[in-house]
Amino acid sequence: MGKLAGKKLILLGERDGVPAPAMEACFKDSGAEVIFAVTECFV
Repeated sequence: MGKLAGKKLILLGERDGVPAPAMEACFKDSGAEVIFAVTECFV
């Protein structure tokens, strides 16, 4: 089990950086639950 097993995640992605779906894919097998993921444009 990893350090994130059983944890809940909120992912804030950036349009010109790393989008939320990419982060969500990275955390898919970590055992953590993604409860909110959004990609925004921060200017």
